[in-house]
Parts: sequence; C-alpha cells; structure tokens
Amino acid sequence: MVRLALRNLRGYPLRTLLTTLGIVFGVASVIVMLALGEGAQREILAQIGRLGIRNVIVNTVKPPESREAPRRRWISKYGLTFRDFEQIRDTVPTASLVLPVHTKSERAWNGSTRVDVTMLGVRPEHFERSSLRVAQGRGITDVDDRELASVCVVRAGLLRRLGWFGEPIGYDLLVGERVYEVVGLMEDEEFLGHFRKAQDAEYGGEEIYVPYSTMLSREGTLSFKRTSGAFESTNIELNRILVEASSVEAVVPTARMVTAILQRFHEEQDWEVVVPLELLAQRQKTQNVFNVALVLIASISLLVGGIGIANIMLATVTERTREIGVRRALGAKRRHILLQFLAETVAIAAVGGLLGILLGIGGSWTLEKSVGWTMAVTPWSIAAAFCISCAVGVLSGIFPARRAARMDPIEALRYQ
Repeated sequence: MVRLALRNLRGYPLRTLLTTLGIVFGVASVIVMLALGEGAQREILAQIGRLGIRNVIVNTVKPPESREAPRRRWISKYGLTFRDFEQIRDTVPTASLVLPVHTKSERAWNGSTRVDVTMLGVRPEHFERSSLRVAQGRGITDVDDRELASVCVVRAGLLRRLGWFGEPIGYDLLVGERVYEVVGLMEDEEFLGHFRKAQDAEYGGEEIYVPYSTMLSREGTLSFKRTSGAFESTNIELNRILVEASSVEAVVPTARMVTAILQRFHEEQDWEVVVPLELLAQRQKTQNVFNVALVLIASISLLVGGIGIANIMLATVTERTREIGVRRALGAKRRHILLQFLAETVAIAAVGGLLGILLGIGGSWTLEKSVGWTMAVTPWSIAAAFCISCAVGVLSGIFPARRAARMDPIEALRYQ
C-alpha cells in the first residue's frame, strides 16, 4: 500500500512538491518557534541561576515618601542597617550564611578618561555565592578584608572603556581620590531587568569590587551625588544583604523570616526582598504559556498546508475516478481505496515533515549566527513537529479518502 502510494506521488512530481511545501514551512515554523522559546528560557533561567537558587537578596530602596516630597534635612538616611544584618544573622535559623554589601557611586579615572562606576564592598564569600567568576588573577581574600587592603576586582570592559589595554593585574586604578590595585579580572557579563536589579538596587555603572572592611573604613557610609544641578547626600549603612538558605526547601521560610524582621525594625518601606527561586518558578510558568502561544501561531502554517493537501487530494480523486472504478471492479474493497488515499496523504505529510525538520534546524542555526539570538532545538520539539505533520496528513486525507471509497463502481467506470 505504501509502495503504491509513493509510486502514484512520483507520477506527479511538481504537484506533489507544491503540496508538500505547505507542510515543510509549517514544520519548520514550529521548530524555529520552539527553538526560540527554549533558547530564551535557557538564557533567562541561567541568569536567574547566577543569582543563586538558595539565595534571598535584600536590597535597600528609596522609600516612597522620599520620592514624592523632598526631605528637609541635609542628609537622607534610609535603607538596611548594621542592626538588620546582625538580627538576620543571629535570629534566622535556616540561614547558613549572611553577607553584607555596601555600595557607592564613584568615578574611575585614567588620565583624562572618566567612567562612572559603582564600588561594592563585599566579603570574600560573595563571589562564590553570587556566581561571580574571576577569569584572571584572584578574588578578594580574608587577608585583604582584615588588613584593609586597597585592592579591587573589576571587569575587563571597565579597563577597555578607560583606555587601558596593558596588563590588568597590578594596574593602579584611580577611583575618586583613592588608588586601588587591580588583583582580579572578571568575565564580562550583563544583567538586565529584574536580574540586574536583584544584583544591586542602585547600580550607577561598571562594578568595582573591594574588600568590605576597606570600603567602610575609607569610604564610609556617607554618599554625595550631584545630578542636573541638584545635590543629594545620603547615609546608607548597607545597600544589600545576601542571605543563603541551608537548603532549597528552606528558601521560602527564610524569606518570610527576613521579611518579618525588616517589617519590625523599619517603619518605611525602604527595602525589598528578591527571591530568585520565586523568579524562577514565575518565569517557568510564563515561558510555558509563551511556548504554547508560539506553537499555536506556527501551527497555522500547518493548518494551511493541511487544507492544501485536502484540496489537491480532492482534485486527485476526481482525476482518478476511472482508476477507482477499475480497482473496485477487480475486487478492491472500500477500505482498500480508503487506505490507499490515506497512505498518499500521510506520505506527503511525512516527507514534508522530514524536509521541514531539516529546514527548521538550518533556520534556527542561521538565526543564532546572524542575529545572535539564543536558539535551542530539542529532540522533543522535532518529534512533536513531525507527529503534528503526520496528524495533519491523516486529518486532511480522511475526507478525500472517504469520498473515493464511497464511489459507486459502475458510475466510476462510466466517468469521462
């Protein structure tokens, strides 16, 4: 039956090719759309994973009152405090590690070249807990923090913007009015949207990581900023507290306990809690809906291809009416005629599905290389696209096959 169907299709190569194109482009669209959705999901989940699935991130934010009306005092004091850090560290039993972070907006100089930067005073454990990889040199050590060393870890992009293309390790970087020796170079990396906000609530530019004790001892907690003719001074003790839960199951209880502590000691909403695990769950739900929408949109092409197959097969039934009459006269039953036409439509859909898979994989690779989008073709997407194409072939061939099978043999033989 299959051999006969393929022989009949080879008898009309151009018509078979044109009929197959609808399925080819439909399957290719499904694969490209799924690859786009899967690639986006992997990229975003990787960014969330860098924040740490077991981490609970607490950021200092400017309270709503200070946004609506200016304060009358010269120095604005808000945000996380050293007492908050001690309370979380001493009273949250599910917290295996609590790390303070203090930031300050500054300017880095190389001759007359200036770059706005954000200094981050961190503990040595901060790099591992925040998935910050040092590509060259070393990170900050306990000795640096204990001896108030003037060292820093930067990204390669900062030195390039400053115009320094020499040896990065050992370079004396002028930040504000103080010099910090570069001891480590991190990989270039971007954080966008919620992910960058979760890393640090008040980023001002490129990051410079310095020992936490050095930051507090030499820079203090006062910060002065002049923008567009306005002068702002703030006194923020801690810009962020990183809390690592003892297990993944303890992340949500840890976040609730941290929230309860902060609500008790803060009258204003000058803090926020970011839980990467919840961001991950929310993103997965959103991505599932996004994938379903992409498949439905791409399936429209398959639907159009199925309609084309049904149309061509109806015309084929009319052209082969005498053939159907001869076969019935020679003893072929209705089911034989039905299976023959169904085999032809399934063969068209299957061949179109295979060609569409190749086109979809090639299109995904081309988009990734030319546009720079992250594409991920998975085996399940290929299997799903092929199965859908075969199902379209069966559904689009049922009506023409039933019409051919129900023909009266005598009338079919008389057909001119």
